[in-house]
Amino acid sequence: MRNTIRRRTSPAGQISVLLLCLSACATSGSSVAIGSQASGSSYFSLSRPGAYKIQGGFEVAGRVCRRARTTLLSPSRVRVEHVGPGGEVIEVAHAVVPVIYRRADQACSRYAARVNWTIADGETLRACFERGKACPVAAESKAVIAVPVAPAVTP
Repeated sequence: MRNTIRRRTSPAGQISVLLLCLSACATSGSSVAIGSQASGSSYFSLSRPGAYKIQGGFEVAGRVCRRARTTLLSPSRVRVEHVGPGGEVIEVAHAVVPVIYRRADQACSRYAARVNWTIADGETLRACFERGKACPVAAESKAVIAVPVAPAVTP
């Protein structure tokens, strides 16, 4: 039979471990509130990019969804722009879009790019399908999937 030794930790030790865990959870992998916009196309919708804090920067990610009844090939890349408060493009990243297979009834795919940008107050992210030029300035935000309104329940 094996003897186990149990150590008692002080309440201060337990609190420090708890605080360490909370700070680690809040810094890495947590989403960050950054303004963003996206511009899709007539055949594919593009969600606004979300920014998630990772070690060394951010992961900028979103979704591309096929609109109903289109048989076109899905876009291959998304251009993500880091935009300054005055509208100037500061930095650009590209994210690969995995193929959206129509025959497999696949509606959406996820795009993501890891960047080491420093994003200050007033700066935003803008996404569009890669066409070899900058994203439209007044990009229209389009919802990926319409959220159904739940009927009010009365007791």
